[in-house]
Amino acid sequence: MLCRQQVAELSEYEDQFSAKQSRLVVIGPGEAVHLAEFRKVTGFRSELFADPSREAYRILGFSSGISKLLGLKPLQSVFSAIKAGIRPGKLQGSALQLGGAAVIGPGNELRYLFREKQAGDHPPVAALLEVVSDGTSGD
Repeated sequence: MLCRQQVAELSEYEDQFSAKQSRLVVIGPGEAVHLAEFRKVTGFRSELFADPSREAYRILGFSSGISKLLGLKPLQSVFSAIKAGIRPGKLQGSALQLGGAAVIGPGNELRYLFREKQAGDHPPVAALLEVVSDGTSGD
C-alpha cells in the first residue's frame, strides 16, 4: 500500500520530470501481470517495470525485513496513505521489500540514491526534481 502511495505521488509530478527532459521509471517487486492494475490505482503514466527477482533492489542496496514494517513511522504512513485515498490491494511481490529512489544520468552517473529505512520512508519528490537533468548537459 505504501509503494502505491509513493508512486501515486510521483504521478502528480510526471509533467515536471518530462519538462526537465528526464525519464521517470518505477520498478516494482511484483509480476508483470500486475502492472496494469498498479498503473490504474496509482495513475502513473510513465515507464513501469516488474522485477519479481528483486535484482534491482539488491543492486541498489534496498533492504527488507519484518522489522522495517514495525514502528510509529510506518503506522503513520499507513494512515497518511488511507487519508490520501490509497487502499490496500492484492499483494504484489514481497511485502517485506523496502524501496527507495535513484537518479541516474547523464550516462551511468549515480546522482542521487535514497534507501528507505522503514516502510513509508519516501524521498521528497522535490529532492528528486532538484537533481534531475534540465536537459543542458548535452546527454
